[in-house]
Amino acid sequence: MKRKHLLTLAALLFAFGCDDSSKGSGDPNGGGADVGPGADVGPGGGDGDMGPGDRPDAAPPRADAAPGPEPAYIEVALDPRRALYMLDETPQVVVQVYDRIGRPLDGVEVRLDVQPAEQGAVTPDGVLSFAAEGQGAVRACYRANLCGRASFFVDDGRADLEITSPSRGALITGEPTITVEGRTDGGGEVAVFINDRPVEVAEDGTFSHAIDATFGLNRIDAIADDGVRRPPTRVVMEVVYAPTLLEPTPTAVEVPGALAVRLDQRLLDSRQPLPPPDEMGVQRLTDLAMLIEGFLARAEPLGLIGDPVIADDDTLQLTVESITPGTPDATITVTDGGFEVFLRLEDLTLTTTGSLEIEGVPVGLNGQVMVTAAAFVVVGVEPGPDGFPGLRIVDVGVALEDLDGVMDDSTAQAVLDTFGSLLRTVLQSFASDLVDDLISESVPDFIELGLGDALGVLRGIPLDVPLGDGLPTIALDLDFTLSDPTARARDAVWLGLAGAVRQRGPVEAPHPFAGVPVEDAAATPPWPAQTGLALAVNLATVNALLHEVWRQGALKLDLAPVLPDDVAGLIAEARADARVPPLVVAAPPGSPYFFELQVGELDLYAKGPAGDAPDRFVLSLRAGLILEVGDGGIRFDIADEPDVRVALLEQAGARPVVPPELIERLIPALAWPQVREQIGNGLELAIDPIEIGVDAFAELAPSIEHIGVKPTFPSSPVVQRGWFVLSAGFEVELQ
Repeated sequence: MKRKHLLTLAALLFAFGCDDSSKGSGDPNGGGADVGPGADVGPGGGDGDMGPGDRPDAAPPRADAAPGPEPAYIEVALDPRRALYMLDETPQVVVQVYDRIGRPLDGVEVRLDVQPAEQGAVTPDGVLSFAAEGQGAVRACYRANLCGRASFFVDDGRADLEITSPSRGALITGEPTITVEGRTDGGGEVAVFINDRPVEVAEDGTFSHAIDATFGLNRIDAIADDGVRRPPTRVVMEVVYAPTLLEPTPTAVEVPGALAVRLDQRLLDSRQPLPPPDEMGVQRLTDLAMLIEGFLARAEPLGLIGDPVIADDDTLQLTVESITPGTPDATITVTDGGFEVFLRLEDLTLTTTGSLEIEGVPVGLNGQVMVTAAAFVVVGVEPGPDGFPGLRIVDVGVALEDLDGVMDDSTAQAVLDTFGSLLRTVLQSFASDLVDDLISESVPDFIELGLGDALGVLRGIPLDVPLGDGLPTIALDLDFTLSDPTARARDAVWLGLAGAVRQRGPVEAPHPFAGVPVEDAAATPPWPAQTGLALAVNLATVNALLHEVWRQGALKLDLAPVLPDDVAGLIAEARADARVPPLVVAAPPGSPYFFELQVGELDLYAKGPAGDAPDRFVLSLRAGLILEVGDGGIRFDIADEPDVRVALLEQAGARPVVPPELIERLIPALAWPQVREQIGNGLELAIDPIEIGVDAFAELAPSIEHIGVKPTFPSSPVVQRGWFVLSAGFEVELQ
């Protein structure tokens, strides 16, 4: 790490520590002299000293011929010497001729010209004028085979580039097209590129270019290249495209179609037998029919009846001492609007006591009566008053298939076996009412409670994340309620949930923004085939969560405390401020991720130790998102390395504290960890373990201690039309 920081510091010093006025002949922009004809032209305006002796303050370009030693090499320099010249400057050409041992020779006649010729001209008295930007050299030649030269580089500054439309952070709806209009230097000498595509520029420097818009933040990366200055002029900006918006209130964002749950026919009833309990007495069940069977098998239906005395008159006194449910067999079928539960109870056993008077002789009724019954209930699913699913009874039917018994008294046995007898009629009526209560009240209530408890974990989910280091604490509440249940016969039941992301009090956004972008408000989830349970999350829900995190100021960051040591000495102040909320969208084709995080119009302010005001940069970041699903809920993990684009918006001093190209290299270590932490903490949907409340059925099934539901997510999500869908299963533990 120390070596890395030293290299970073060296790069910074190299970028900013050089003074143009002190560049020597070794600088590629400094210039120099050539010995002999045909020397290459290099950029710069160097002094061209190539041998012993001091450079003269001024030497005439020509001298009268005089006898003496033969010229051996020629030194050419420009006065004043600069790394870069403006077009209107006219430096003086200074020529000095030397003999073979380095003695200056006066009066040697030389010829002056400019290479290439279109770069400028030089007068006979050595005044150089420039004709075009770019690199060139002025050459002094003695005869044809001995020349010296001084290189120069002409640059009138970076090309002008202005995007006049759209504005930064603009929000576009309607047709998915963004027309980028702007202007640069006229004359057609500046090339303009938008998102790496060349743009036609008019003679007056104006241009107009249409790009296809996609949902989310659309990056406009414009470059004006005059062919000279490096790096070229750059403008980076974001435009948000969204067909529709969710408008926030001062305290919340309401998301009408926030979540959806699909219960496939196989999840309701896989037609598999009820598994036995393990050595700990725990049954692990995988569909709703199994859960009903497991629940009824452990039930004590005597708790359903208010009075165990079912007959008490002069002729018949009959009491039910206990009831065992026998072997329940449940079948669940999806119907239009709900589902039907068919229940068969085999060997429902009643333990009886009492007496029956026959011709004045009492007959004891101690014994056991076994009943086999079948029943069905058709229920519709609808929102309850508390936002949980409610079941509406549509139809109920009960049929006793068989009634038999073993009585201690043979006479009582004969009476029980006689069709139409008073004893048999009373028992049939009681058994029918008991089964009717089970199928029309207890089973629907159990299903309704289970659905309510399963969805109840989505009510009032708190999001409290203390971030420390002077950063604001994220404090939000998430709330989901049933809004749109539908069902299709023999297919599936869909439970649509409305959502809300709530603040704990009124908040004001750090910058104006119209609302939460929605990709397609009418789109339905892309439900995967052959899946028992599926959970669909609208990306509008995720973006509403990010919007409210942004509204709390979580992306107004002080970066000074986290600057690396080798950078902290160069930057006294560093802070970031996101002017538009971040968004999560489907990743572009070819990406290794399913989702992409977009952060745009992120202003970065940086000021040097001696600066009066900071420079202002704008950042555009893209990063892949990894969806993590576990027992604790759903969260996104943000990729380590973002795609970063940086442009300088406002420069306070003669040169920026840090050049934009260096910021692009520093962002992964400078600002990204903080942005990643702030957003990552806000991208979490915590789900508590699902517990079905057995207390409500304590009288019916007192032996059941625990019913827990554990969802599983065995496959990758499907992302389409503004939704992502997780195929799921579940395992119910009944103990």
